[in-house]
Amino acid sequence: MNGIAHLAGGDYGIYALSLKFIDRKGGLSVARKRRKTAKAERQRKSPQQVLVKALNHPVRVKALTILTDRIASPKEISEQIEVALSNVSYHVRVLDELGLIEIVEEESVRGSVAHFYKSVERPLIDNPDWERLDPKVRSAFSGYIIDTLLSDAAGSLAAGVFDRRTDRHLSRTPLLLDEQGWRKVAAIQTKALNQILKEQAAAAARMNGSKEEAIQAIAGMTCFEALPGGAEQKG
Repeated sequence: MNGIAHLAGGDYGIYALSLKFIDRKGGLSVARKRRKTAKAERQRKSPQQVLVKALNHPVRVKALTILTDRIASPKEISEQIEVALSNVSYHVRVLDELGLIEIVEEESVRGSVAHFYKSVERPLIDNPDWERLDPKVRSAFSGYIIDTLLSDAAGSLAAGVFDRRTDRHLSRTPLLLDEQGWRKVAAIQTKALNQILKEQAAAAARMNGSKEEAIQAIAGMTCFEALPGGAEQKG
């Protein structure tokens, strides 16, 4: 049974990875030869190998998380995460060569060309692939996603936006489960996230050409094993 980790998705209970989500527009003119060579190399890698390389450096994790949310250039990513532009540019190029992001815009800036990237839709990585990742890689990725989610929530609260809608959802539910129950909860969450993403696509179609203002939202979902002997487990 698969769960879903989402960089926006995106983290893992019994886990898989889903990145989102723009349609491919085809390669732009810049670096086509390099990308064609990288694509041929990528086709020789398993999805698990691609994922390991993508998540094996914190700068790549941070850049990929940003590009899952929005279009950005290496310079913009560099400023947001406070890492040297040369370093960010290298790791963005690696993500591009792995097929996890693509150039969607180019802009002339003082005689040079600035590239703007967005994450591309990828297949889910099956649970066995996630299990084969180094535990340090899984932990680093999970930690960054949790930090990002907490930062999103804190920013929304500070701006007075979090509770503006009376129908917003917030819950924390301690559970006592057997193995079958754990797997069923994981399956319920996977199904719920898939339905949420389908509704996002449907909403985009409804708003196409309409004057309705889009509601910016964050959907966070997790179910993880708690420390034993906690207050939640006392009678």
